Amino acid sequence: MTHVLAAIGSTSYKITLLLHILAVIIAFAPAWLTPILFRIAGPTDKNTSDALGLAVLRLSLPFVAIAGILGFGLAGMSEKVYKMSQTWLMVAIILWLVQLAVLFFVARPGFKALSAGDAAARGRVMASTGVTHLILLVMLYLMIWKPGL
Repeated sequence: MTHVLAAIGSTSYKITLLLHILAVIIAFAPAWLTPILFRIAGPTDKNTSDALGLAVLRLSLPFVAIAGILGFGLAGMSEKVYKMSQTWLMVAIILWLVQLAVLFFVARPGFKALSAGDAAARGRVMASTGVTHLILLVMLYLMIWKPGL
């Protein structure tokens, strides 16, 4: 018999859910700011691209990882209601892994190249930002409606 640390609605579940949501907000904030700041600062402003690149490296990437780990914790705490085999959770896990890959293999090197003066890297950065927005939207849908439950 497995022991569950907490049940849905318990204090520890609510704290984990709060931390999960907070991690998501911190993780995705740079993605929402990128197009706005690029538009305000212009495509050649090195300070803006450096600051956004640092935000991706220091905020987005680690907090997307933390949000996913906390999500696993939430699923484990609610194993009587949610099972890891449910479609909405499986799709969310796949999207989480895709998000980590996009941040690590597209956004991070794109910002580094942009900082080094490669103006063409701006397109890769903006593409990764668009993918980030889309993944967030789909994941929000999955977490709210839980299709297939």
